[in-house]
Amino acid sequence: MSAALGGLMAVLLLLQGSAPLRKSDLVRLLSGSALSSDELAQLVSHNCLTFEPTERDRHDFRLLGADSAMLAAVEGCARRSTARRTVTVAHVRGTSKPPAVPPPPPSAPRAPPAPPAPTGSPRASERSGFVAGGGQRGTAATQLPRPLVFEARDSTGALLPAQTVAFTGINARIQPATAATDASGQVRVGVTLGERAGSATVIGTIGVVEKQVAFNVAAGPAAELAVACGLASVSGHFAIRPDSEIVLRVSAQDAFANPTLLLGLRAAVADARIFRVMHIAQDSTLGTVTLKPDQAGTTSLAVIANGLRQYLTVTVPPRAAPGKVDCR
Repeated sequence: MSAALGGLMAVLLLLQGSAPLRKSDLVRLLSGSALSSDELAQLVSHNCLTFEPTERDRHDFRLLGADSAMLAAVEGCARRSTARRTVTVAHVRGTSKPPAVPPPPPSAPRAPPAPPAPTGSPRASERSGFVAGGGQRGTAATQLPRPLVFEARDSTGALLPAQTVAFTGINARIQPATAATDASGQVRVGVTLGERAGSATVIGTIGVVEKQVAFNVAAGPAAELAVACGLASVSGHFAIRPDSEIVLRVSAQDAFANPTLLLGLRAAVADARIFRVMHIAQDSTLGTVTLKPDQAGTTSLAVIANGLRQYLTVTVPPRAAPGKVDCR
């Protein structure tokens, strides 16, 4: 989508009114909007928010790609909201009491008030929320075993059937994304965790009410080994200087590059005359392999862990060139 069209969308959003944005609105904008970062920040500054952003909210926004301009707009809204509340409280406290007025004389009895006109459909209140399925733990990119249950209630606590609830996921996919509550005021949805290990969040929105629930996302089984030398990863072929020892760092990753447990780290050299494995160490997630060159030549190194093998070809030149560094 062109920048001009993105700008037009921003203008249209601004012209639609200044209704404050809910967290689910921000999540959708960050996840799939064609607006630029500056346009999103402008929209947030213009409309502000319906909620007080917590540290968890800020963390979620950063995971979705919010940059410093967007986060600054969110913080600006939070400060303005706090300032408005402070001014309102100060005004109420500082207002002097009006002079006492004698009570009016008793008036003639009035007819009883007419019964209130019937209102529209009942509205969901803050008593609505998730009642089951939250806090589950699962592996990245898998569906949770138990459904997530949202319950709709009005301000009296009565259950509300036939109310539409919209669900928004952060590092999670919800199926269906929108559903109506059943006769018992509940709706059940399935949750598939995202590919990023750590946390996932689901937001349920009904009317102006938003509730959220968190899940734990664990890394999957090891799918590959990652080997690094210094600040750079190494694969295929690399060279090491003949006059120094080098330390390779080894970690295990799942299919989505999430770090996972490192088990049974070993290393084997095809021709130990060229270089030797001097030392191997590991903890739960990271291991090191120390190599010492002995003579010039090229041979292969096998790094083994978690039932996986990473094959590398290593060259030791006859002499180190000026300025030459390892693992290049």
